Formats: sequence, structure tokens, C-alpha cells
Amino acid sequence: MSEETPSRRSGEARMQVDASRDPQAIVGRRIGSEALKKLAELNLRYLKGIPNGWCVVMKDCDLSGLDLRGLNFSQAHFIACSFENANLEDARFQGANLFSANFDGANLTRTDFGQADLRGACFENAEMTDARLEGADLRRGVVIRAGNQIKSNREHSTFRNAIMRGTRLTDCKLLDADFEGASLSGVNLQGADLRGANFAGAELTGVIFAGANLSDADFRRAIMDEATSAHGDMMRATKARRAPGPERLKRMLDNHLVWIQTSERQGERADFSHMDLSRTDFSRSVLASAIFRGAILADASFHGAILAAADFRDAILLRADLTRADLRGADLRGASLKDSVQTGVRMGEMQGVKLATRT
Repeated sequence: MSEETPSRRSGEARMQVDASRDPQAIVGRRIGSEALKKLAELNLRYLKGIPNGWCVVMKDCDLSGLDLRGLNFSQAHFIACSFENANLEDARFQGANLFSANFDGANLTRTDFGQADLRGACFENAEMTDARLEGADLRRGVVIRAGNQIKSNREHSTFRNAIMRGTRLTDCKLLDADFEGASLSGVNLQGADLRGANFAGAELTGVIFAGANLSDADFRRAIMDEATSAHGDMMRATKARRAPGPERLKRMLDNHLVWIQTSERQGERADFSHMDLSRTDFSRSVLASAIFRGAILADASFHGAILAAADFRDAILLRADLTRADLRGADLRGASLKDSVQTGVRMGEMQGVKLATRT
């Protein structure tokens, strides 16, 4: 295993999964519920210094869907193991080695990962309410099987679409971590290393970034409340463009209408690309062929708006109101329409033009 160094920021830690290196390890097995309980008892004896205890060591094992509620596996080793869709409510993994572990879809309510090695771990679609990860290492990590075969294509720790309420990530190493589409409410990231982290499509409410390193962190498509943006130094982060004020917005809409009515000879095409337009009211506006590429449009209203051939590539339309909007010929590739209202929306091919809605 090679540690990441400052000169090798783009490199990753690698770990070999090989039974011959640790003959006492449990390797490549499906673990049953009864065996899991016995292993937890052995690990607890080890932690308490009671004879015949054993620090659990597993590699590439399947623990998916199991009930681990309240079990104590602190200091244990679960290298490249799968906890997918498992219930780990109130479980303890303090100081554990969980290198490249998979927690996708797991219930991690109040799970304690303090000081754990979670490099390359995945938490996609996980429930992480009040989970504790203080001081955990969540940098990049890759597991290699015998024969130099890489186990997973996912190398960065990911929290994609995870539910994180009150999650504690203080002083965590989160270099290049992926929070795309995650919901973060009251999350504490004080002092965390978030260089290069991706927050595309994430919704952040009351998140604490005080003392965190946000250099090159990408918030261009993140939905943030004022309390969150005020709790950290965003100067070196990449953020969305500010929305135009009411007067400038009106001018842009008026100029765009002239641009359409004069067949592009006068006026100016509206370009809202990479702007934070959350909660903006575009109801009944004529915005055919307007550019919203990469824009944040959370809770925006397009009720009855004409958006034919508009460019919404990679836009965030979380909870947007698209009721009876005309989106024929619009480009929605890469756009997030999560929880958007689409009652009566018009999509498909534009009459007389060989251009159809793209999703």
C-alpha cells in the first residue's frame, strides 16, 4: 500500500487483496447473520483484552443486507468488503480499516466511523443521519486483486445521492470526494480537507465549512442557502455565477423576446449558463432557444413558459415547476429533473423542424 503524497495528489493508495499475505484473514466469503454475531463477540473480547478475543480481519467479503445494529467492530479490518443495503444503525467502527468498503444504500444512522480508514469507500444512496466520521480518511483508494486486477472502477470516496442530516465530518480527509446529488442538512465539515470535492447537484442547508480547505471544490451546480455560504472561505472554490438583479433580468427577457421576433437580427439571446437562478419566476416567459446550460434552477417556476429548443444541458431543475411548459426540441441531456412538476409539459419534436426534445 502506498500513501498519497503532496506531490502525487492525483495518485491513489492501493491495497492488495491476497489470502497468502494474511493466512488468518477471512477472504472472499459471504458472511451469514449467525457468523457475524460470533465475529462481533470475538472482536469485543479483543477490544476489552479478554483472552481468546480476535481482531476481525476480512477481505473482499459480502456482508450486504445484514443486520449490524449496535455491533462493535472498532479497530477491525473490512478491506474491500460490501455492506450494501445493510443496517448499521448505532454500529461502531472507530479506528477500523474499511479501505474501499461499499456502503451503497446502507442505513448508517448514528454509525460511528471516527478515525477510520475509509479511503475509496462508497456511500452512494446511503442514509447517514447523525453518522460520525470525525477524523476519518476518505481520500482516493484502489483495491487490487491477486493478478493485478482492479476490483472497482470507483476510486474516489463517494456520497452520491446520500442523505446526510447532522452528519459529523470534522477534520476528515475528503480530497476529491464526490457529493453529487447528496442532501446535506446541518452537516459539520469544520476543518475538513475538501480540495477538489464535487458538489454538483447537491443541496446544502446549514452546512458548516469553518476552517475547511475548499480550494478547487466545485459548487457551480450546488444548491446552497446563505447560512452555508457564510460558514466557510469560498474564495478558492468554484461557484455558480450570481443571478441578475430584477432590472437586469427584465432587460435580458425583453432583449431575448426582441431577438426571437426579429429572427436574431436585433436584441440579444438570453444566456443564463452556470447562474444560480434558484426560486426565480420565469412563468409564461418566452425563452425559446435560451441558454440555461449548467444553471441552478432549484424551485424555479417555468409555469406556462415557452422553452422550445432551449439549452438545459447539465442544469439542476430540482423541484422546478414545469407545468404546461413547452419544451419541444429542448436539450435536457445531463439535466437533473428530480422532484420537478411536469404536469402538462410538452416535449417531443417541433413542428416543421427536425428537432426533438433530448434527454
